[in-house]
Amino acid sequence: MSKAEQTYDLSHLGGSAAKWRNSAALRAVYGDILRRMQAGCVPGTTLEVGSGIGVAREICPDWVLSDVVVTPHVNRAVSAYEIPAEAWGNIVAFDVLHHLREPVRFFASAAAALRPGGRIVLAEPAGTPAGCLLYRMFHPELCRPAEITPPYAFPADADGRFANMGMAHALFGRERSRVEPILQDLGLSIVSVHHRDLLAYPATGGFSRPALLPAPVLRALLVLESALPQVLLRRVALRMIVVLERMGAGSRSSRVEQSSIRL
Repeated sequence: MSKAEQTYDLSHLGGSAAKWRNSAALRAVYGDILRRMQAGCVPGTTLEVGSGIGVAREICPDWVLSDVVVTPHVNRAVSAYEIPAEAWGNIVAFDVLHHLREPVRFFASAAAALRPGGRIVLAEPAGTPAGCLLYRMFHPELCRPAEITPPYAFPADADGRFANMGMAHALFGRERSRVEPILQDLGLSIVSVHHRDLLAYPATGGFSRPALLPAPVLRALLVLESALPQVLLRRVALRMIVVLERMGAGSRSSRVEQSSIRL
């Protein structure tokens, strides 16, 4: 395997792990996101790329956790660009896509590693108008969906890293008509693009600030937010879950029907 691209500072893992252990609010909201990701999976072995501190282990214990290097939190070292072709049932990634300088290369790697009918499930920040406003005010990473343009390959910053929290919203929103044929050429179809999270997510305080509300209140908020219509959430949501599927032989004719499915 060639040297993997490091997409974030691994030195932050210790502090993030401590915050995860000590914040019931964070575990409530992130746990809900992970369960929604799991609901988008199909039967089969699931590989998570970019697992970080391995929070998925508590919610999805059967997942194989990986990162760019082996750490105490993961099972394997796997590059998002060189996923081992082991006929995975699912390849999942939580807050990874917006760190990838070559997202199409990731999709090609994942498509080659999946079995026919296998899925890619992504949880990402949503660069909606409200999402961009909040992230620009409170998050150190950039959120500039307008900068996500062909050929979808981006330069590193001065530290050799990259982040644009508007990545998924652009690729599967404004740029969808250009991106979808690229994915189809890789043998992938878009199954669903689901926007979610409004108040409960920022109220956790994330991994750097204290929670604003207790976990029981956040769980109730999550229930209320899940009832909001997608037509509204596409404008104001802070997060999104995208599901792609590797098509089998002769299945391209069904891609229109597949694209209408939602979680």
